[in-house]
Amino acid sequence: MPNDTSAHKSWEDLWAWGQTDLHGLVNYTFGLQTKLVQLQDSAAQNSANSSRPPSTDREKPAPKSLREKSGRKPGGQSGHPGSTLAFSDHPEEIKVHPLQECSQCGEDLSGVPVEDYEARQVYDLPELKLKCTEHRAPIKNCPCCHGKCTAPFPEGVTAPVQYGANFRAWLVYLYDVQQGASRRVSEMCQEMFGFPVSEATLQAARQEQYEALEPFENRLVEILPQEPVLCADETQVPINKVKHWVHILSTPLLTFFSVQVLRGKEAIKAIGIIPKFTGWLMHDFLSSYLGFENCLHTFCKSHLLRELVFIFEQHHQTWAKDLQDLFLEMLQRVKQLRARDGPMTEAEYKRWLERYGQILRAGRKANPLTPEQQAKKRRKQSKEQNLLDRLEGYDLGILAFLCIRELPFTNNEAERPFRMIKVRVKISGCFRTLQGARRHMRIRSYISTLRKRSLPALEYLRRALDGDPFLPEGAKTT
Repeated sequence: MPNDTSAHKSWEDLWAWGQTDLHGLVNYTFGLQTKLVQLQDSAAQNSANSSRPPSTDREKPAPKSLREKSGRKPGGQSGHPGSTLAFSDHPEEIKVHPLQECSQCGEDLSGVPVEDYEARQVYDLPELKLKCTEHRAPIKNCPCCHGKCTAPFPEGVTAPVQYGANFRAWLVYLYDVQQGASRRVSEMCQEMFGFPVSEATLQAARQEQYEALEPFENRLVEILPQEPVLCADETQVPINKVKHWVHILSTPLLTFFSVQVLRGKEAIKAIGIIPKFTGWLMHDFLSSYLGFENCLHTFCKSHLLRELVFIFEQHHQTWAKDLQDLFLEMLQRVKQLRARDGPMTEAEYKRWLERYGQILRAGRKANPLTPEQQAKKRRKQSKEQNLLDRLEGYDLGILAFLCIRELPFTNNEAERPFRMIKVRVKISGCFRTLQGARRHMRIRSYISTLRKRSLPALEYLRRALDGDPFLPEGAKTT
């Protein structure tokens, strides 16, 4: 706008110019204030009041647990069975120590018969060494056709010198289960057995394990759509410095990982499980999941609680604290009902809904839409307004855990298995190839499923190499 006031022909023009300029200044100032609030909010966010991971925290936040204190002292509780080494009824070796003389008077006891034994047992490792088995195939000349014949070697014995299946499974166990770096795995083999395993040998063992577990992964793809509840989540991982996404579908007894280039709906369709799923899908409001209408949606309350903590602590809105307290009260009530194996009555459920609605109305009153927001269909909203939209629009899915006992309160079932994936990335820096990442995800799916069932990982890795992987049953077939 020109600064020369002589360009205006009348005082009305001058007045209009001044008002326009003032209006622009007000809008500019308001924009700066909005940006300042956004920057302050971003600086105040951490892993305790938002979905940010702990690794992004500038300062470690003070510990804040949303759980109520139980009142019990730390450590083992009264009645807890505990665990210790058990006395074996069938020891592998028995050593009898002679008693030659009396410890009190020195009398010779070599000829006195033994009345009984006091026994103590020691559990220890045997000598660690690789056992070398030489396979010899006889060679004979046939007297009939005069051809030279050689006996067949056992299946899997294909090279002049090679490592056996037990050792190859152990290499996978060290790398993928115990998250060892390849260099440390090689050092361990050198120090324990005198054989420094090469990187190529380690990766060949992992590729063999990956192929042996293909029937297990196919079984998961088959049975997961039959589950009543699936917990879904995704996390970012670098593959050769390029961003990829690991998707997880999890139940209390099953874990399925899949690495994809994308995060959204295309990746979910490519996995092929959720499009066939008709039960309850637990997630954290990712819009890509909401696009699937073949299933019912429920949502993680931990994510909501962290947002409510932020709104109360940073913006001092009391309705957020009220709703946080209400969620925790609901959780405590559900635990009581499940402990007594009793359902929630319809009348009680309606009372919870009414209290929930009252708090949301208070939230709307504290965060009304401005006239500018009301005039636009696609409007920019505050953090509080966006949260209230979700709380109102998906209220039945959010509160479904009150009356459906199979539904969890949080999405921890999907988030916990990601911890070992992040440990792997932290150790290695990134996955070098997409195939290497896929190997790790399939093996981790298998290990996590075994752990959920208290099955020994190393033993079942070995079974898979023999063509007998663990194949779980689905919810509708058990």
